[in-house]
Formats: sequence, C-alpha cells, structure tokens
Amino acid sequence: MGLNLRFATTARKLASAVRPLAVTTLLAGAAITGLPFAGTGMLAPASAQAADSVTLTSDQQQDVSRIEDYLNGITTLKADFVQISSDGGAAKGELYMQRPGKMRFEYAPPSQILLVATGHDFIYYDKEINAPTYFDIDETPAGLILADNVSLSRDVKIIDFRRTAETIRIKLIRKSDPGAGNVTLVFQDNPMQLRQWVVEDATGIETTVTLFNAEEGMKLDQSLFEFKRIWIGRGN
Repeated sequence: MGLNLRFATTARKLASAVRPLAVTTLLAGAAITGLPFAGTGMLAPASAQAADSVTLTSDQQQDVSRIEDYLNGITTLKADFVQISSDGGAAKGELYMQRPGKMRFEYAPPSQILLVATGHDFIYYDKEINAPTYFDIDETPAGLILADNVSLSRDVKIIDFRRTAETIRIKLIRKSDPGAGNVTLVFQDNPMQLRQWVVEDATGIETTVTLFNAEEGMKLDQSLFEFKRIWIGRGN
C-alpha cells in the first residue's frame, strides 16, 4: 500500500511537471511570453535581446542549405522522444509529423498532455482538466519545421553554428522578438537526420527533446492530426 501511495504521488508530480514542460518544448518564442502555465512571464535580459547573427563561412552556408533541403524533403516522420527540462521536468512519448503543418506529440502516462498541430492551429490539450488552448503555428518553433517552405533566414536568424564530425547544431532566434527565447536544432550528418532540439525560454530554462528510432516517408493515419475534445458522457 505504501508503495502504491508513493507511485501515485510520483505520478502526480510528473504529470504536473509535464504541463509547463510540454508547452515550453514547442512554444518558446513570441507565444510563450506571459503564458501562466509556462511560468515565463519575465522579460529576457537586454543581452539576449541584442543577439547578433553569426557570419557563416561558405562551408557553413552550404550546410545550412543542405539542412533546409533536408527539412523541405520530409513528407512524414515518426519517432520516440525523451524530453528533459533544466528545471527538473521529464517526459517521454511518440512524435508524428506530416509536412506541411501537421504534428502530434503523444505523451506517455502519467502525463495527460497532448500537443497537436492540425495544419491550421497548434493545440495544447490538458486531458486532466479537459482544457484545450489554441496557438498560431507560425508563432511556435514547430512552425519553423512545419512550414511549406522551410527557411533558416526568412523569419529567424542564426546566432550560433557548431559542427562536429557527426553533428551540426544551429541556434536560432525569431527576428520579430529576439528576446523571447531561442531554439537549437541538432542534426546528424551523413545521412542528414533531425535528432534533437533545445528550446531556451526567456527565463533561461532549457527543454531538450531527443528523438529515437526515427523513420521517414511512411503513410500516417490522418486522424493523428485531428483534435477531438473529450466530452464526458458523450460516448468518447
């Protein structure tokens, strides 16, 4: 009985931690500032607001072009993911993506969170309290990857570029609101594959999402990208 009580307590703590963590994952940027469930109502320091874009070498520019071509070439993708926040939150689940515009984060229990991009809206849904919240996809880092024409220069600017023998890391901020946060995309090279992203919000909290067992090009059930609110007593 004591074991069950400890498990239930741990489950509740994890579920409460995932709520802001899930939102931080994809909503850092203009949309995250001031959201009560994300705890990021503070303004970024002036140094973050004044971040300058880096000057890329010709080789780095070629890498950026290859990354844009890779992202634009993705039709569908599915993967397992693990999500960790620097403030102690942790979660895992499954990711489904269909470009352009559609994405689904299915969090594993005990989390009660669902994130769905339908092609028009980006929806954060808390099943526990049956409360959906709607956002503009273009105001989220997800919008960068899900755009019909992916560009790493049109609406964002590169403030850091790092290359190792196996990976490429690109840190981006939104031109329209550079102080709101940043996102770092991490790619495996040879072959090119999206492996991780790190979102830092305006308060400095980092959320890292790492993809495992990623597959591309499969047919996905379109119901994955539909949002149906659960209405108690209506047979759902």
